[in-house]
Amino acid sequence: MNALFRCDAADTIGFGHLSRCIALAEALRLSGVISIFAGQFNEAAQEHITAAGFEFANLGQPVNTDTADQEHPAITGSQSADFVVIDSYRADHHYLASLKSLGQATVVIDDFCALEEYPCDVVLNFTWEASSFAYPEGPTKLLGPAYLPARRRLVDMRARSIERDRGGPIGNLLIAIGGADPKNIATRLVQILQKHHSHLCIHAIAQPDAPLADMLGNFAPGSAIVPRQPDLSQQLLWADAIITGGGLIKYESAFMGVPAATIAQNEGQDSETKVLSKAGLVFDLGPADGVTDEELASALDIFIAGFDLRHAMGSRMRETFVADPTAHAANAILEALRR
Repeated sequence: MNALFRCDAADTIGFGHLSRCIALAEALRLSGVISIFAGQFNEAAQEHITAAGFEFANLGQPVNTDTADQEHPAITGSQSADFVVIDSYRADHHYLASLKSLGQATVVIDDFCALEEYPCDVVLNFTWEASSFAYPEGPTKLLGPAYLPARRRLVDMRARSIERDRGGPIGNLLIAIGGADPKNIATRLVQILQKHHSHLCIHAIAQPDAPLADMLGNFAPGSAIVPRQPDLSQQLLWADAIITGGGLIKYESAFMGVPAATIAQNEGQDSETKVLSKAGLVFDLGPADGVTDEELASALDIFIAGFDLRHAMGSRMRETFVADPTAHAANAILEALRR
């Protein structure tokens, strides 16, 4: 079978959509599915796709700039896809209906159940509250963290990671805001942490930045900027705890059993972070645009000093996920499409 993944990835929108598509494509590959990617990808995104072993078509415009009946034949050319995976907030129900009218089997990776209709074959929503959403009858629904699209290396290294005891004092702290950090949250966090927590060894996933590198020199030896990674498996295995920006990484951290404090970059992330906080899977630092430096410093103190808090969080994380949620999702998708 052949699968076409439609998503976009750039500094303006981040890399979460691409990362979870690559994860699903990796799992589908285990079942013999050949996947290609099509979308608007910056250079870093193209490198991620190539490193994962997939081909791509880099388009000059994002998903749903043209109607599906205009763009889809031009993308697939002479080799049709057996199914299309759509992961984009730009794909509305009109776009999905247009694909359906072409007779194209379609899988939608969704987050918020925000569309009026879901004219597709499968809806995959791995978020915590997905099972409470009122999705319409029709498509097969794969809902909840049991279907988390985690990269292969995360799956392969999870057993080692969740065996680590992270309930004691934090030594290694990972800061990974996301594929993009337009609000300079990483720098803000380091500025606050250096006042009271300079004993920490900090790895900050970020673009090279001289002022940030200089500040990290005030922390424990080994503290450094780490270039953006195709996946965070090694960094999450290293970390005793993580501060992240509220996107896909908070789920990846939970999957790996790494206690996470989350500072949301937008309203959607903030809403979901609050849900996960109530579930005991993250510690909510507040929204980046709404929390003051004083409030953020106080919340960080609680998280860093909270041995019992982080121990309970780790236990909750270990019991939430199946060992290989991505393969679980891939197999369920193939089963649904073969009916």
